[in-house]
Amino acid sequence: MINRHSILCFAAGASLLAAKLVAVAASPLSASTGFFPQITVVAFVFALIWTGLRARKVPGRIRLRWQARLLVMVGWLMTGYILTVGWVDHNLAKRTHDNVYNEPYKVWATRGLVTDGSDGDPIRVRNSIESISYAFSRGARGTELDVYYDTEMSDFIVSHPRPYEKPNGTLLTLDVLFNAVGGDGYFWVDWKKLRHLDRSQLQAALARLKQITDRPGLMNRVYVEGEAPFSLLAVRQAGFHTIYDCRPLIDSRILSPVIVDVFKAVYYFGDFTVMGLQSGTRTEPIYGPKTHRALRNIPVFLYHVSDDVELLKQLASFSNVRVIIIQQDIDRFGFIAQNQ
Repeated sequence: MINRHSILCFAAGASLLAAKLVAVAASPLSASTGFFPQITVVAFVFALIWTGLRARKVPGRIRLRWQARLLVMVGWLMTGYILTVGWVDHNLAKRTHDNVYNEPYKVWATRGLVTDGSDGDPIRVRNSIESISYAFSRGARGTELDVYYDTEMSDFIVSHPRPYEKPNGTLLTLDVLFNAVGGDGYFWVDWKKLRHLDRSQLQAALARLKQITDRPGLMNRVYVEGEAPFSLLAVRQAGFHTIYDCRPLIDSRILSPVIVDVFKAVYYFGDFTVMGLQSGTRTEPIYGPKTHRALRNIPVFLYHVSDDVELLKQLASFSNVRVIIIQQDIDRFGFIAQNQ
């Protein structure tokens, strides 16, 4: 006798096995090394079949019915997860990302090149015209900088904290900064508190940003960073390059592949330009082997990278790692990526 619980178990097992086979065919590397490798899927399929057979023989047991329902629910979740990740990886592998920065000089400046004046050079503070101009003069191809959109001023203020910094005793607007140093180089614009803007404020901010970047070639050299997907989607729709900032776990954590796959799916369906994330250290990497494998088809911008030459060599050797930023007072701009 076959009851509905046994049918559900058999159906869930068949669907899960079929999903895994499809995922392996579509993206073999992802499917074989993901959070649900083949051995896990096979074991779970057997558990579903075994529970389905038991449910057929003893249909009246309440405990067995709940066990079957739980396994079926988990089986469907696993099926959906495997199909989604397989679909995303299959389509990401087709992208070329030709419009993304891809030069051998991967180390950019962090809020310019800061100097304290101890060696006789002028004092140059972070997020200032002087520090950014100095970084470019030293060979940096790009720089990260921090901005807020001030709704009362209807303008972008260059500053890391609030209350705003005043590099030379006055507020520095993004417009003034681009007037001074926007003729060359790339800009990683870390848009602070982007998620706090409502729809009308965000549209006003984007209109202002388009005005500011309306200079020959500048808009294509600006990458806007944000961690709120829906707000960042509006930035992308306005025509800007976008950096989807995500916060994966340390690479060795058991749930790290799942978290990375979720971020990867958001990146894919949001159609963002690159992903931004912390690198971690050599001993406790965030962008470690598992995360690199999961994101191998996505251009990545890494930040908070230690000033560790061996780590830089390792990270820069990955072709999908396009930009690296380390401490704001370290000049590694001449570092050339090799063996990509």
